[in-house]
Amino acid sequence: MDTAFSTPHPRTGIYAGSFDPYTIGHHDIALRALEIVDRLIIVVGINRNKQPFLSVEERVETLRRIYAKVPAISIVAYEGLTGAFAQAHGASLLIRGIRNVADMEYERNMAEFNRKHFNLETILLLSAPELCSVSSSLVRELASFGEPYEQYLPQPEE
Repeated sequence: MDTAFSTPHPRTGIYAGSFDPYTIGHHDIALRALEIVDRLIIVVGINRNKQPFLSVEERVETLRRIYAKVPAISIVAYEGLTGAFAQAHGASLLIRGIRNVADMEYERNMAEFNRKHFNLETILLLSAPELCSVSSSLVRELASFGEPYEQYLPQPEE
């Protein structure tokens, strides 16, 4: 058997973001990432300079409920550089979603930095066309005006 194309150990990917809140777009990227990696760590970033919509604890708990039946996904909160977290946890890939050209430019620069500084590759997954307009900021804006927004949030499996 040719082992040149087999992976001798599980491939771990990191999907990091503020996820404030975690949307159906994020959920789609996470599920699609599982087709590429064996294990996915969703890292909820802590940014003490921002006023959050949901606390870090609420975001982590929500994600744990959403993925309770998906053993390949684990959820953690982290304050610091994603690349450093990835190295400390044996991850070889960073997973990022992009919705548009503006996202692409930003993510390209970050991917290059992470490759040079942390020796990590980044996989960019394009948002599904029907999810390109969904964003955490859209959900926060709807909420601020008392508009329903639940349709943009993934629900835990029953």
